[in-house]
Amino acid sequence: MFGGPSDILENWPTRPLGDALDFLTSGSRGWAKYYTDDPRVLFLRIQNVRGGELLLDDIAYVTPPQTKEAERTRVRAGDVLLSITADLGRVAVVPEELGDAHINQHLAILRAPSLNPNFLAEYISSPAGQRQILGRNRQAVKAGLNFDDVRSLRIPVPPRDMQDTFDRRLRETRRTRDAHHAHLARLDELFASLQQRAFTGQLWEHEPAQP
Repeated sequence: MFGGPSDILENWPTRPLGDALDFLTSGSRGWAKYYTDDPRVLFLRIQNVRGGELLLDDIAYVTPPQTKEAERTRVRAGDVLLSITADLGRVAVVPEELGDAHINQHLAILRAPSLNPNFLAEYISSPAGQRQILGRNRQAVKAGLNFDDVRSLRIPVPPRDMQDTFDRRLRETRRTRDAHHAHLARLDELFASLQQRAFTGQLWEHEPAQP
């Protein structure tokens, strides 16, 4: 829709990501003492950011302190999360329905209201975006990006209506994918049930069960 990895930055006006950001921060350390079994407040870690999406299959919960630090690391719907240490360049968009959540030190919040968040996230996770991410990793041993690295990322800026159209198509594609995955899971359950009945002689009513 916007061009391939080799020419997307040539097809559209570009700007440094920092020019589009209203807010940029990373999480802080030392939140283990706030862990809880109470599921009201989520604690987002790098393992929750995979494949361009926020996944909550391995989630932690916290009782956050009433501090400015906690407020700073609270996410908002539409924020783009970016991993800035360890496995660099993972991205996800915070959905409307997530609720109260904070990030740990491996993640950064990118808040760029002039850009469609899904467009921004998908560009960063694309080959063109990942080349820039890896090119800014100056650490010889431990991977890491600083805020200047993040601000310097070159971002294509197609018209906002095109970004929003891309967002709608992406959401439709993901809904279709999720529906297919759910259908495949039901088929797997049905096959397992049929297999179990077949091996116990219960697949047809006229067949007696095997001892």
